[in-house]
Amino acid sequence: MRTIYLWASAALFLPVFMGTAAHADNSATTPSFPIAGTEHGLFDGNAAERVNSQVVRARTAIAACDSETFNSAIQAIYSEKSSSEVKARDQDPIAGQLIDALFESQDEKDADALGFLTSDLYREWRAACDKPEQSDAAIFGAGASFFAGILNLPHQAFLGFENAVTLAQTIGVAVGEEEARTTGASLDGSVFFPGHGIFGSQGFWTAFGYLRTTANASGTAQTIDPAGDGLLIPGPLGGASGFALVSAGGLNVVQNATYEVDAEWDSFYAKGGLPFDCGEVKVTPFVGVAYSEQESMSRFTGSIPGFGRNFAYNTAVYVDTLSGFIGVDLEKDLGRVSVHGGGLVSIDSNDGKGTDRLSFTGVADSQASLSNDETTYGGRAWAGFTFGNDKSPFKLSIDATYIYQENLPVVERDGTNASRLTFDDGDAVVGSIRASFRF
Repeated sequence: MRTIYLWASAALFLPVFMGTAAHADNSATTPSFPIAGTEHGLFDGNAAERVNSQVVRARTAIAACDSETFNSAIQAIYSEKSSSEVKARDQDPIAGQLIDALFESQDEKDADALGFLTSDLYREWRAACDKPEQSDAAIFGAGASFFAGILNLPHQAFLGFENAVTLAQTIGVAVGEEEARTTGASLDGSVFFPGHGIFGSQGFWTAFGYLRTTANASGTAQTIDPAGDGLLIPGPLGGASGFALVSAGGLNVVQNATYEVDAEWDSFYAKGGLPFDCGEVKVTPFVGVAYSEQESMSRFTGSIPGFGRNFAYNTAVYVDTLSGFIGVDLEKDLGRVSVHGGGLVSIDSNDGKGTDRLSFTGVADSQASLSNDETTYGGRAWAGFTFGNDKSPFKLSIDATYIYQENLPVVERDGTNASRLTFDDGDAVVGSIRASFRF
């Protein structure tokens, strides 16, 4: 046996003695058992089967950023690597050393492949799950905006006609201007508490602000001609507080009637929301409360040259509104620009008071007190884009908003009863520009 071994050894060393460089044996170097989803494979089929199951576990854990499961799968792969290294060392003490000098065993190749595999999995984990931890420190913001648009007002009706033959009355033959120009501005502040969210949100966000809005409308009617019928000017107290002027050949024609309304709103609000990361879109449902004071001053005047008389309705209405609202805001980050949209619905508890006064030449003014409490509903929807993102210290937003509300005051006059305060609906379309700061 020794002789044969020496001859075999000599044969093995012959290339060295002949001056030819020795190369590792590359025969049978292609592993027969691939690791699914990777570029690696193993020579040991049983080990490959076990490793494949652990790779599936590791990638499932990466998808969920489940560190406990990921580390368990990596440890199992390490165990297979260690087992391959042990097998590589467990060779004939003499022949094994000689072979190791010239060959790389299949067990060693399996150990190397498993080492590369674990490195690849760690890279996948870091890319998907090793994200910088968010600071729990509160983030403060402030903003200001300006907006302008058109507000569609409800009908405000005046005067009436009385048929000269049947005495049938038609009330509200003159209607005030229904399209108002609206402008406004707001100031707001916000606080975001990252890491304090519930239900899987990114944190808790709250905001508070002040909003001032004005609306103005005016219109004229050169002539209001009863065309032979009587002219009715309903009084605020009903009945005898009003006036009826017969035609007398057209003397009761109203000339140069004008209508003006000026409305103002001062609103304060507070709201809070939970931002959720829903893939490409951030979704922030929110709830809030608001308190607003509405002041509406309107005036309808005209002259009746045929009777040498002038008249004027002056109405003042004040409405305090307490609202609760719920809504959602959606935002998609496109890099330096983001697009957003959303909407809300509100329930509004309104407490309205005021006065309605009629002035008529030669007669003392008559005036009625107005009062009405009513619950109404409202809503709004918006869309726009923002230059900047959540981390930008300064952002500029441009939005278009549709607003619907049911608490616009209307005074009804029927000529029989005292003037009555009601609420009616109106809507508005406004455009706004907003600047906000983060610090």
